[in-house]
Parts: sequence; C-alpha cells; structure tokens
Amino acid sequence: MKFRFDCFDCVFRQLRLLAADAGKSDPERIRIMREMLLAFCERLDRATPPQLAEKFFGIAARETGIADPFAEVKAKSTEIGLAMLPELRRLASAAPDPFAASVLYAIGGNIIDYGVNPDFDIRKAEREIRAVVDLPCDRAALAELRRRIDAARSVLYMLDNCGEAAIDRLVIERYREKITIGVRGRAIMNDITRAELAASGLDFVPVVDTGCGIPGVSLGSCSREFLDVINSVDLVIAKGQGNFESLEADFRRPVFFLFRAKCKTVCAYLGGAAVNSLQIIGRNLEAFPLP
Repeated sequence: MKFRFDCFDCVFRQLRLLAADAGKSDPERIRIMREMLLAFCERLDRATPPQLAEKFFGIAARETGIADPFAEVKAKSTEIGLAMLPELRRLASAAPDPFAASVLYAIGGNIIDYGVNPDFDIRKAEREIRAVVDLPCDRAALAELRRRIDAARSVLYMLDNCGEAAIDRLVIERYREKITIGVRGRAIMNDITRAELAASGLDFVPVVDTGCGIPGVSLGSCSREFLDVINSVDLVIAKGQGNFESLEADFRRPVFFLFRAKCKTVCAYLGGAAVNSLQIIGRNLEAFPLP
C-alpha cells in the first residue's frame, strides 16, 4: 500500500515526536526535522509508510546514539499484554467458539500502541480488548482462516507490536506444532524483535526475522532466510496494520491479515471500513485451493 495524501497528517505528527525526542534544543530539533523531511521527500513516491518509518527511525536513533529508544516502551507494553493474557485465556476457553475468541482477542491486542500513540490509555485499551468478541467482523473470513490453518502443514505467524505479541499466544499455542513466528530484524519503534521473545513467553516455537528494520514486511528488503520461509509455508498470518500496508500488494501466496484499521487512509483503502474496526482479510486463497 503506497503513501497517500491523507498519510501526511500521521507522518508529520510522528516526525515531530521523533525530532522532539532526538534533539536537546530547538535548533537541534529543527535540524533533525529538516533531515527527516528531506528523506521523506526523496522517497515519497516509491515507498510504503513502513518503509518511510524505517528511515525516520534510523535518523532519530543515530542522533540520540540509542539503537533502541523504545526499549522501555516495549517492556511496558509486554507487561500489559502478559497481565491480560491469563484472563483472556480463560475467557477464550469458556467461549462457545474458543478458536474464534482467541483470534478476536489477538486482533484486539493490536490496540496496544503504548509509546507510539501519545494518547494511549491502558484502562481504555483493556476494556476494548475484553469487548472485542462482541464487535462486528467478517465471520466467513474467520471460518476460512480456521479451515486454512487446520489444513496447513506449516504456518508463518508474523508478529507486530510488543504487548500485542503476548496476546497472540492465544492462537500460536493452539497450533504450536506447525507455526514459525516472524519478527523484525532490527529495533524499530515498538515492534517485536528476537530480543523481546523470551519476555513475551514466545520462545517455545521456531522464529525467523526479516533481516531489516522496517515496521512491516517489505519483500525487497528481507533476508534470504526470511524469504525462503515466507515463500515455502502453506499459510502466512500477518498481524497488524504495518504488515498489511507493506505486504498486501506484493505477496502472492495464501495470507490472512489480522488487524484493527487504525487510520482513515487504510479505512478508505478497504472501501470505507470504520476506524478501529476488526479486519480479517484473506488474499491469494483462490490460487491455492484446499484439497
């Protein structure tokens, strides 16, 4: 999904936050902002929002000398996800359809954006995650996801943010014998890397990383190891809007995108979806019919 005009508001807000954190004085912040804006203009017509984010984050990290400026945010997010996990596991187990409840709670966890969203409210997020099973969603797509994951011999489950990843365990634990999890290759915003897996309780399944620091999956930037995995598994499950924005247009194998549509631009791209709506989107399924 390429950059669109409505993306400007979000990008400029993020640039301002990054420059404010990276600079120690107004002149320094303005200089950093200028450098990020120049990089933005150079790549505007050929990059997805996640690809742009990698460049901005790299500039901010270089200026601060801190390779992972979101380390504390990620730790806090993981605490939030782990704290909710036992309750959500009980609720999913007691639900009429435990599989559907597990998937919906995992999508609900996509709301944990502590640090990236300056207005993040943990109490509100907890309430919204608990209530997610009562929200509208594409039940036919959910049923098809179940058929696909049940029939698959191998699944790549592409993670997104810290905190959210702990709740993804509800789905991953059900299919642990066939799942490999995917993470970012380098620190980028609050996205999960190999470094946060043990703390999230996700060190019990095989893992592969993208080999790059894009907050999504940009196939042209990923390592050969990652490409070998994503192009050989029977099914890819990609969590989060960043994975959708970066992967949806270019990937040609069976994939399900699970996320909340968090911005007006993505909602418009999806044909007028509501902001914060639950998205269960299958792609390329007809080309690979089930036996």
